[in-house]
Amino acid sequence: MFENLDHLYRFPTRTAIDALAKRFNLSNTKNMQDWEYEVADASRIAEFLAAYDSGELSEDKKFTLMAMLLQSSCDAIDEDENFLHSENWTQFLDFLERDIDIHIHLVWYWSQTDTEDVSDAWSITPFIRPILLRHQNRFVKN
Repeated sequence: MFENLDHLYRFPTRTAIDALAKRFNLSNTKNMQDWEYEVADASRIAEFLAAYDSGELSEDKKFTLMAMLLQSSCDAIDEDENFLHSENWTQFLDFLERDIDIHIHLVWYWSQTDTEDVSDAWSITPFIRPILLRHQNRFVKN
């Protein structure tokens, strides 16, 4: 059902991390292993989305910011399932799908394809998997 898209692995660049940390006044120390997930903040999703849509970000910054948005959105769902009915949720999904060429590996990762039972997955997984299924064939390694 799911194709392995590990060959599309991508990671946040130091330049993107530094720029986003400055833009959003976020902690940025050398001992932060997964910076994009450590600084995620469900209360700042609207701000992150506005920056994402500003037209000011490079592809690397969009990738890193989307990783932050994925974690922030997952946290928002965990805090209040009403988030799933919000404008921020709709906009987040629209951006993720619109820029699938940038974010396919993130979508694959958050889809947790190694588990069939989504009740054992992140709260965002059931909503991300359909995006993966719509697009994965475009990215399969030949």
